[in-house]
Amino acid sequence: MVKLIAPTGVLGVGFSYRSFRQALAHDVDVIGCDAGSTDWGPYHLGTGTSWSGRDQTRRDLEILLVGAREKNIPLLIGSAGFSGSDDALDWTRDIVLEIARERGLSFRLALIRTEVGPGWIEDKVAGGRVAGLDGRPPLTADSVREATRIVAMMGPEPFQHALAHGADVVLAGRSSDAAIYASVPLSRGVPPGNAWHLGKLIECGNAISEPVAAGACIVGTVDDDGLTVAPALDGVRCTPQRVAAHMLYENASPYLLREPPGILDTTNAVYQQLDDDVTVRVSGATFRPEPYSVRLEGVTKLGYRSMCLAGLRDPAVVGDIDHYTGEIRRLLDRSAPRRFGVSPGDYTLEFRRYGLDAVLGPLETAPRDHAYEIGLVTEVTASTQALAHQLVAASMPYLMHGVHVDGTRHSANAALAYSPAVADLGPVFRWSVWHAAELDDPLEPFRFEYLDVTAAGDAGARREAAHR
Repeated sequence: MVKLIAPTGVLGVGFSYRSFRQALAHDVDVIGCDAGSTDWGPYHLGTGTSWSGRDQTRRDLEILLVGAREKNIPLLIGSAGFSGSDDALDWTRDIVLEIARERGLSFRLALIRTEVGPGWIEDKVAGGRVAGLDGRPPLTADSVREATRIVAMMGPEPFQHALAHGADVVLAGRSSDAAIYASVPLSRGVPPGNAWHLGKLIECGNAISEPVAAGACIVGTVDDDGLTVAPALDGVRCTPQRVAAHMLYENASPYLLREPPGILDTTNAVYQQLDDDVTVRVSGATFRPEPYSVRLEGVTKLGYRSMCLAGLRDPAVVGDIDHYTGEIRRLLDRSAPRRFGVSPGDYTLEFRRYGLDAVLGPLETAPRDHAYEIGLVTEVTASTQALAHQLVAASMPYLMHGVHVDGTRHSANAALAYSPAVADLGPVFRWSVWHAAELDDPLEPFRFEYLDVTAAGDAGARREAAHR
């Protein structure tokens, strides 16, 4: 039997400190936590930055690190720094070392780097061992070389490798969420169906409990016959419906989940509410081995983006919005070559339309059964931030006064939401690599480093050769 704590779905989101301390009293074997996601888009992988702020991340890390060392149990963090890139991993490492110095903690820290270079991927492509995911076209050597950064999503074996080499705390780059929690049970001989099912169910912490807003930590227990999940906080419960529904979270199938070593099948799983009314017992999942593969996630930089947000409430403009935005585009494209020396092919101009009560707020009296206002985002992506800014600024006279719409006396008008009106959003990336690469060895593309952290603040480092 193995008992684990899943404090939250993403490091930095936060969780109940009281719940964590209650969970820690359950004589648990390991604490795990996912720290990343692709839900926020490609920006964070492209820049190597985290979605959650440093203070948020440090707060969660400090609670977990102190608790793990107090109980002398492993702490496993996956997808460190949100994207799992080398820069993001180093950012998280520095926070951990800072906490260790200030709290006088000693432990062995393992870093698992998952950022991969183009040479390794090109060899895989040449060998026919890379396939597109979700309808992606075949990967080419050119698209690999053009990518800003590529990471490989690791399975449980790198965690197991680090723990076998004496790590007390493991900071991993990009990782399967479920692998964080499945790794220790698998290494202790728990049937893979049960281990992987537990990993999937507790990957997002309190998402399987209600009320979810309580921020309860989840305690998961897995053995040869099945698993149990329960929140460690009074007034919070897990239910069979809520637990079973998590198989659909970020997953196309309610029964099948593809992980690096194979496929979790929960078709015959049974979810049972136990007598305490807060714990759910689950059994019946199986795991089918498949050729080992890892997902490659890569981004390519497109340029820089600037935007302007304006509110439109004139019924004539709202009713003829396509003509209005089409004229703004035509006028900007016509003037850009002589004003900025660029043609329409040198930038992209897009309009996004949102809105409800944004213009008048609580003074709004119009009924809500029809569209009466639009929050219009005008955005430009160009080769430099300065050019993107100027192009958005150049569109504003047309946005404000330069387009006539039938039904208006003079010209269409818009209410600017902010001053300054143009906001610079920084670099823009697109997902350019979303493929699966077959591995001969589950550790193949990953690199390991070990730091012996002492209470005095020292951190002696040792690097292990990459498994390639």
